[in-house]
Amino acid sequence: MSKTSEQAEKKMNVSTKRVLQYIWQEYKVFPKLTIANLLTRVIVIVIEVLPALYYKDLVNLFSNVVANTEIAAHGITILMYIFRIKLSSVLLRRLNDYVMVPFEQDMQEDLYNKIFDYFQRHSTQFFADNFTGSLISKIRKCIGSFERFTDTLNFEIVPFVLNVVIILIIVGQQNPWIAGCLCIVIVLSIWIQYKLYGIMQPYQDKANALDSELGGVLSDDITNNFNIKIFASLTREAKNFGKVNNANAQARKKYYYKMVRVWWFSRGFTGLAMEMGTMYIAINLRGQGLLAVGIIVLLQTYILRIMDYLGNMGNTFRHFFKCMVEIGEVVEIIDTPHSIVDKSDKKLKVRMGEIQFINVNFGYNDKNHVFHQLSFKIKPGERVGLVWPSGGGKTTIGKLLFRFYDIQGGQILIDNQDIAEVSQDSLRSQLGMVPQDPILFHRSIKENILYGRPNATEEEMIAAAKMARCYDFIEKLPHKYDTLVGERGIKLSGGERQRVAIARAILENAPLLFLDEATSALDSESEHLIQEAMEELMRNKTVIVIAHRLSTIMKMDKIFVIENGEITEKGSHNELLLKNGTYAKLREIQSGGFIGE
Repeated sequence: MSKTSEQAEKKMNVSTKRVLQYIWQEYKVFPKLTIANLLTRVIVIVIEVLPALYYKDLVNLFSNVVANTEIAAHGITILMYIFRIKLSSVLLRRLNDYVMVPFEQDMQEDLYNKIFDYFQRHSTQFFADNFTGSLISKIRKCIGSFERFTDTLNFEIVPFVLNVVIILIIVGQQNPWIAGCLCIVIVLSIWIQYKLYGIMQPYQDKANALDSELGGVLSDDITNNFNIKIFASLTREAKNFGKVNNANAQARKKYYYKMVRVWWFSRGFTGLAMEMGTMYIAINLRGQGLLAVGIIVLLQTYILRIMDYLGNMGNTFRHFFKCMVEIGEVVEIIDTPHSIVDKSDKKLKVRMGEIQFINVNFGYNDKNHVFHQLSFKIKPGERVGLVWPSGGGKTTIGKLLFRFYDIQGGQILIDNQDIAEVSQDSLRSQLGMVPQDPILFHRSIKENILYGRPNATEEEMIAAAKMARCYDFIEKLPHKYDTLVGERGIKLSGGERQRVAIARAILENAPLLFLDEATSALDSESEHLIQEAMEELMRNKTVIVIAHRLSTIMKMDKIFVIENGEITEKGSHNELLLKNGTYAKLREIQSGGFIGE
């Protein structure tokens, strides 16, 4: 089975009951709006059922007596009652619509905020394991389904239930036998359509799964437009996208064909049977003189009304369960516990800036063991460089220090405070990072630099830009600091992005600093300028620097050589050269400032 098929066949692991609980929890956030919405809807439905009773009286009035002006005046009086009822219905409908606007929009706003907050608190591993486009698609479908569920509840389910109950009570007062027959046909029709939905559901589940995957593939291709261009792979990507798109289209075709053959046919058949059967009984009773003409008119009006709802019952089931599936996709993620959680609200207090790894054990999974009993200490204000080819565990040290992952054993201490015992926000607020591949927000340069410290003044922001040596290139831009950098900063060169990221870190001014190949995207001239800025950035801070270029870390106070997840050598640049070990060999084979890997 292909990957696409496997994902499509995967069923939602959340029960309908759990999804309904989630919806109800959201409704309870807005109790007044929920009650006002439901109350006005019920009143509208009750009022809309009443005109048929007056039309019955009107028909009986003119069918049982010879017409005259007095009878006509009585008829006009009845007509005025009908007019008042219908006018009240129109006004109450508008009132219900007015109540629905804040009810649905406030709820969507609240949902977006809650889902955003919960998703963002998932670990980096969660986002590494999931398609970004698919996650966005699921969130948007969930929000849309909440609105669609509310509409289905308000305009289909509640009206149908109330109409059936009120109509059966009214008809039962006229003739219990007809009411009983009507009730049996309605229950039978609902049961048949529900069973038919059981046949339809697997087709709908598959179509929904493929739709989410299609959104993920589309997002991935758009994000990687640059790669598609440089590898001239548009034809290949179009073919791959076409396969997923075709699978999605075929799944929906099967679903709709099945609906046409099974669902709509049965819906029309049961509606016709209800109308003809009930009217047949009513006509026979009229022939026996047991029913007035007005009651037959009443029955016909109510039967057509119920048929209208029953005719949409298939769509009601489809909308209802489609909402369950789409909301359930997000509920499934919300019910997934965060893998990295705060154990307390305790704040990290950095007084000195000492960092300690004590017997740290860590692996990304059972087969990828990175560290075993790793221990080292970085003194306050000490600048330490980490060296070794990719895969040695250098970047992982940064991920553990920021607590993007929890260790399986040992401790990581900052000023003798276990980072697992303090809040994540307080920990990360004391740590600055310039990553190897800086990702900028699709906002202005000014906003990206100020992200390090939003309350900084413009003068402080410009000073940080000057220190990071990005002031000159910004001044040459048409909109200067108001220039939009594009998605992920794509409008800037790699070196420009890196310098903006450094300016952001300078402005943040965190006491602990982690530089992950911070000059890797720069040419030699830019690197020289940045190294000058780095000296300012690293002043009075405890610093960890990862670099393949040994020239970047030669001036560090101490250098750790990491090999197979262990520190095999440590010392200053000159001390390590004198040892004539791994570091010295790396220095010898380095070509053009890079370690030969």
